[in-house]
Amino acid sequence: MFLNQKLWIFTVFLAVLSGVSAINVHISKENYEVLKGDSATLTCTFQSTITPQLAIISWSAVGTQPDDQEVLIITHYYPMKRTDVKPAYAGRFLLNVDVLRGKAMLRLSSVTSADDKIYECRVLIPGDDEGKSAATTRLVVNEPVSKPVCGIQGTVRSGENINLTCHSEKGSPPPSYRWERWHESVGSKRRFMAHTTTQNGGVLSLYDISNDTSGLYYCMSWNKIRTSTCEVHLSVLLDDSPGSDVFGAVGGAVAGVAGAAAGAVAGVAGAAARAAAGAAAGAAGAASGAAAGVLVSIASVADKIILGDGNNN
Repeated sequence: MFLNQKLWIFTVFLAVLSGVSAINVHISKENYEVLKGDSATLTCTFQSTITPQLAIISWSAVGTQPDDQEVLIITHYYPMKRTDVKPAYAGRFLLNVDVLRGKAMLRLSSVTSADDKIYECRVLIPGDDEGKSAATTRLVVNEPVSKPVCGIQGTVRSGENINLTCHSEKGSPPPSYRWERWHESVGSKRRFMAHTTTQNGGVLSLYDISNDTSGLYYCMSWNKIRTSTCEVHLSVLLDDSPGSDVFGAVGGAVAGVAGAAAGAVAGVAGAAARAAAGAAAGAAGAASGAAAGVLVSIASVADKIILGDGNNN
């Protein structure tokens, strides 16, 4: 029994010794959330039982999709105090390292949606390679929803089925949508009943529309950062509405009167143009005749002078 106790104590001692000598890398937060365009600092801490004479600390990142490849971002070499940054991340990613205090903080500036990834901090210390040498965290980049754009799909005519569309181009987390209708009678908005409409994402489907469907419709697009809206004014056309024939006859009569008036104006203008043309032609003829008469008179006088001179000789 005494021998068994000694063996048990020796086993516990080895377990404690091996646990103490193992490196432990830790990131306190499972997720860091930041707004697009802001800065973020990912803090990595590590503990080692030996005083490092040499250490290599690196940060890498991998996308959230299964096929995404891990990419090395930055590496720090101790005690040379040399830091290598991949060109794609230079200028935006900085590493603040204190090996003796066990800290390696990665700072990202002007965060973009592409920075929304899983980041790994890894610490390599020769002679202390047991235990947990790496830890991961997720950087979640949030972006407010952009102002949505509303539209109509289909023919807005009585008895038809149409869709009202609503879409925000940007937003992270992805936006949610809700359609509402403004009711002037009660002066408020009301959500739709399932038997007359169907909402799917940003699409509101309206079935067998009628004059009662006409009105002002609002779409709300939101995520946890911001809410934005757009609107559509729906005016349903009625093919067989009462009085439509009367309105058509009146419209035809108005169009006929307008056509007759236009014809009369054109006739008057034509007559005036013809009269002006005739007057111009007459004036031209008179001028031409007068000129011819003058020429004839001159010729006659010349002949008399010539004949007279012949008689005198």
